[in-house]
Parts: sequence; structure tokens; C-alpha cells
Amino acid sequence: MKSPSLLQVSAALLALSNNHMLVSADDDSDFVTCGSAIKLTHREKSGKNYYLSSGPHRINAGSGQQLVTSSPNKGEASTLWIIKEGHNADPCEPGSKIPFGTKIRLTHAGTGLNLHSHHAKSPLSSQQEVTAYGGDGEGDHGDDWIVNPAQGSSNYWKKDNEVFITHDGTRQHLGSSEQAQFGLNNCGRQCPVMDHLEVFGRKEKDSFVKWKTSMGVFLHK
Repeated sequence: MKSPSLLQVSAALLALSNNHMLVSADDDSDFVTCGSAIKLTHREKSGKNYYLSSGPHRINAGSGQQLVTSSPNKGEASTLWIIKEGHNADPCEPGSKIPFGTKIRLTHAGTGLNLHSHHAKSPLSSQQEVTAYGGDGEGDHGDDWIVNPAQGSSNYWKKDNEVFITHDGTRQHLGSSEQAQFGLNNCGRQCPVMDHLEVFGRKEKDSFVKWKTSMGVFLHK
């Protein structure tokens, strides 16, 4: 029997995520784990939440790779990402906690491409471009990210705690801002990401680069 593809597995996860399903067997249920399908939330100073998102849209500048944005709509299927081990690393055990400082990949559940960055300018703010790259979860070292706490000294990534997500190759932090929002003037009337925010890599550790996760399908041993 042929094994299900990443996209087939993702379709099942997308359906489950709309119910914020939590799979848990012990006290480790507070932690973010390998194999989980999560929604990453960025909170703006305005108090509005945005959710890391991607879809079958291409950037019209820079690399031309698949666009990554922050969506104002948490219910969109495009906001689900699967946590995997870093590129060419030994597979992480499903349900195992994510230690801070280790390399991970975030694979977009809907398209099978990995969250990616490189030395190119982002389309709106001219910071570092962040895209989705690869195919069916496979890509390169530009897909590696490191998660660290925004405050405190915890050893593992916990749900609801703010974190910095840093690109391993360029040391730029994953960020987003309402100051770089897609709209009629910069995206046109048929804009597929209207009212979304640009996602970029940023040198500074500030409010623009803080993320947390509390929704998704969390795997636990």
C-alpha cells in the first residue's frame, strides 16, 4: 500500500486544527513538540493577532519564491505549520519536546514547502525576505530555524510563551508588522493576501519578532 503524502496527512491535520484538538497522555501537554501542527501567532501593538500563513502565491520581487505572510484570520487553513527536525538532521521523535537552541524546520501543511530565508530584500519593508521553499518537506539549510525564549530561562518551548524564531543561516529573527501591510496601493485590486502583513527577517529583537503558539494539533507521548 502506498504511504500517504505530506499533503494528504496535512489535509487531515487541517480538519482537526479547526477544533483546536489536543492529543495528550501526560503532564508534558504544556509543551510544543516534534510532529505537531501549530499556528504561530504574532500580536501587534494595536492588540490585533496575526497568524503565520502561506499559500500558492509567488513574490513578484526578490527570489520569486512562495509568499509567506501574517494573516488576520486565525481560522484559515493556510496558517498551519508542521514542526520537523533541522535539514539533514536525525528525525526527531514525534511528541518529543523541543529544546530551546535546537534547529527545526516549519513545513507548511497546505503546500508542503518549508519556512525559508536568505539574503534578499523583502517586498514591502526591504528587510530580509522570508519565503516558503522546497517540496514535500524537502529543501536546504536555508529552512533551518532556532527557537529561543523571549523572556525567562525555560529549557523547552512551551505553549502560550513568547519566543524568538531565528534563521540559523543569517541570524535574522522572524518578524511581522502592521507597518508593512498588503493593500490596494501595493498589491492591487485582485490581491490574494489583502490585509495580510509582510513577514520578514529582522536583526533587532523587539516587539516585531515575538511569536507564540497555543492552537493546533499537539502530539505528546
